[in-house]
Amino acid sequence: MQIAIELPDDIGQQVLQQPNAEEFVRIAIEKQLLELKDQSTPIPPKTRSLIGLLKKSNLNKADYLKHLEEKYL
Repeated sequence: MQIAIELPDDIGQQVLQQPNAEEFVRIAIEKQLLELKDQSTPIPPKTRSLIGLLKKSNLNKADYLKHLEEKYL
């Protein structure tokens, strides 16, 4: 699916300077959608603090899946 969006010139230039602008925009939109989803679902305080810790790490879904595979297989 293609979507056309208008960006201010300075932001558009920053996006276009990325090595893979299309992937950069896709990831940015995914993150925003996840944050919106997270705001609509109440999360217990302890879980929220753990999520905050993981956001600052370099871990991704592939790392988590590898961890699960090593733990349970």
